[in-house]
Amino acid sequence: MTMADERMQLPQPGWSPLTEGFWKAAHDGRLVVQRCKNCGTHRWPPSYACYHCRSGEWTWDDVPGTGTVFSYTWADTRAVPDSPLYNIVVVELDGTQGEPVRLLSRVLDVDKEQLQCDLPVEVTFEPFDDEIAVPMFRLRG
Repeated sequence: MTMADERMQLPQPGWSPLTEGFWKAAHDGRLVVQRCKNCGTHRWPPSYACYHCRSGEWTWDDVPGTGTVFSYTWADTRAVPDSPLYNIVVVELDGTQGEPVRLLSRVLDVDKEQLQCDLPVEVTFEPFDDEIAVPMFRLRG
């Protein structure tokens, strides 16, 4: 079963006014996170106010798309029958200001024996449909 076949059986990622910019950027092959216009702190997950200074003014900021595996696990059950087992990772992104920005995702093309904390990764975008791409990661260099 191909990744495209698996996607057809999953619900489409949804977005709200708060997350729309993230999904549109991912479709364009860019990784963005919120950045406070007042203090410059990056934040994830998106929120209406800065956790650092409480400002409600923010923008989407492009980040390099590199980072390291902060934590991970392997799914014990398959989301789609007969699909391969997959990992669930928390990636700590490079190039952000403030508290570390950590994104929940997957690392593609990696075996259980290879996946470990502090593993360097880089973003890739897996198309979901004509409007949505999902940021995932691959081993770096």
